[in-house]
Amino acid sequence: MQSGHNMAAAGLALAASAILSFIDNFVAAVGQEAGLWQFHVFRTLFAIPMFLAIALATRTRLRPLGLKKLAGRSLVVSAGLLIYFAALGTLPVAQAGAGLFSAPLWVAILSVVIFGHRLGFTRWIAVFVGFAGALMLLQPDPNTLTVMSLLPLAAGLFYGLGMMLTGIWCVQESPLSLALGVFLTIGIASLVMLSVTTALPGDTFLTAPWVTPTPRFLWLTLVQAIGAVIAVTLIAQAYRTGAPAVVAVFEYSFLIFASLWSILLWGIPTNALAIAGIAVILSAGSLMTFAGRKRPDALTPATPDKT
Repeated sequence: MQSGHNMAAAGLALAASAILSFIDNFVAAVGQEAGLWQFHVFRTLFAIPMFLAIALATRTRLRPLGLKKLAGRSLVVSAGLLIYFAALGTLPVAQAGAGLFSAPLWVAILSVVIFGHRLGFTRWIAVFVGFAGALMLLQPDPNTLTVMSLLPLAAGLFYGLGMMLTGIWCVQESPLSLALGVFLTIGIASLVMLSVTTALPGDTFLTAPWVTPTPRFLWLTLVQAIGAVIAVTLIAQAYRTGAPAVVAVFEYSFLIFASLWSILLWGIPTNALAIAGIAVILSAGSLMTFAGRKRPDALTPATPDKT
């Protein structure tokens, strides 16, 4: 019976990864119409009614049990996601995603540094192998290395810390409440930043001021919001029905789907080193997850539940 639940959960995780990697391919197109902050303001406005409808239909609680702790967790996770979306303005989805999916490896490191957990030899190997895979996929050029080149890894750091806080502060919160908290936090922060960039405009995705929304911008943002809400719901259901270790491994399929969508949508091939990097990250993530399941005393690495 459990194997059947795990197969269903794996299918849900695969579907969510395929949807997320597809919609994230269009963030760069959104950047041709408006800036990052305007995109997130409208994305939040589109998503909130969807969450309310899902909560009513499924009778799921949205009111947080611990508002301060949920707000703190939402701030940290939102920082990671905003960095990730900023990277999407200049990097392919697979490369930006490589940094975000370093979150489980950051969790392992932070669990040692902050909480004094002992990881064991196997999980340390997974940490180093996973970072090697992320670098293989990111492929930073030492001659042109900038802060922007390392943005994806910073996204993984904040996201990993946020996932740790989920298990410490928000274990009793519903998945929809957690997701809504992140959407609201990103929306409010983006509204503030949009006011700043409108007063002090720039000409990049990060500094673009308010512009009159075009039909293309509204359509792309609506599709992004719908896809994100659907994917979050699928992942939440996957973790409810299947073993977390199984679901976590299948979430790494995001990197594979991202590369496939890049080829199918834009004709951008993935080179051999990037493909090898994806394989290495998948291996490290699987090793980290199953090693964590065998060592219940260690903090289980969290995996991205991207919103």
